[in-house]
Amino acid sequence: MAPKATCNQPRVHVLGLGSIGTFAAHCLAGIPAPLTPSITLLLHRPNLVNEYIRRGRKILLETVEGEVVDCGNYHVEVLDNGEWHRVQTESGLSSAVQDDIIDHLIVSVKGAQTAAALKPLKHRLNASSHILFLQNGSGMVEAANEEVFTDPATRPNYLTGVISHGVTLNAPFDITHTGFSATSLGPIPRSKSDSEATAPSYLLEALPLVPRFNATTYSTLDILQIQLEKLAVNAFCNPLCALSDAKNKFLFTIPDTRRALLIEISRVIQALPELRGIPGISERFSVDKLETTVNGIIRANSETTCSMVVDLRRGQKTEILFINGYWCRRGREVGVPTPINDSLVRRILERQGDMELSKGY
Repeated sequence: MAPKATCNQPRVHVLGLGSIGTFAAHCLAGIPAPLTPSITLLLHRPNLVNEYIRRGRKILLETVEGEVVDCGNYHVEVLDNGEWHRVQTESGLSSAVQDDIIDHLIVSVKGAQTAAALKPLKHRLNASSHILFLQNGSGMVEAANEEVFTDPATRPNYLTGVISHGVTLNAPFDITHTGFSATSLGPIPRSKSDSEATAPSYLLEALPLVPRFNATTYSTLDILQIQLEKLAVNAFCNPLCALSDAKNKFLFTIPDTRRALLIEISRVIQALPELRGIPGISERFSVDKLETTVNGIIRANSETTCSMVVDLRRGQKTEILFINGYWCRRGREVGVPTPINDSLVRRILERQGDMELSKGY
């Protein structure tokens, strides 16, 4: 039987079912009553519906300890010819979704795909909706504002998430939790004049109740700092593993590169205007502290294969412009040279065939 949502039950939609999105969808099913949501998987390709049915209409997760935990009871919508269709997974029949407003949306598509993935949903999101951007990198919110939600008055409420768990996508709807860590969540102000978001969010309340997700909700300023730490980690892990086609443990063999890159990133962070005058910034983002943070995450996820490694293997576009590209952009803004980040962006862009784009670095 298809799951039925009660009228007062929170409704959450998940867009982007790579490793992070699939992990989030699995964890959503673990939210205890009375906050248990109705969950809809938003699929971008019709063939994914067949894959979901073939896998028993479940998401499989292999835990760090090797136990397989499955979760079912999901609703499914699929994008076909620019329109969303609700699918009855028992019969395979589908019907067009009209203008159902989406209350809570978790976005886990790749950074470069964010605006394009949101456009077919724009008419179903309004100023009462909440979008949690649970992705690698930074710059996706700006892209959404510039290309999709151009009117601040009708723009949804934004949340951001930083996920440090190691998760590998084995196949659609099948993941392995390779490294247990933490998830950090926080609000993004509706405008630069707001210091904090005002609308309370169901997701910020409910997701921390799932032990496997291990989420904590932070203030806007704190989540920004956590995001910068994660971006520093990703700027080291992703491109260097991708260029060497290696698991994370390879990174322990290049300490000099790690140090040089983190010196560069530390200088950019210390010059950012949004962190000016904040106590403890120089200590938190010192090179030594960043090295400790990076090493801790690599150690916990040494057997994980970075998403950028997988992207290059598959001949797909990477998220390099939203990771190292972020440090290049911010460095230029604050007058800090970023030659190592520039080189990594250029080399990855060349590998993925973007020769013209690479000339900008």
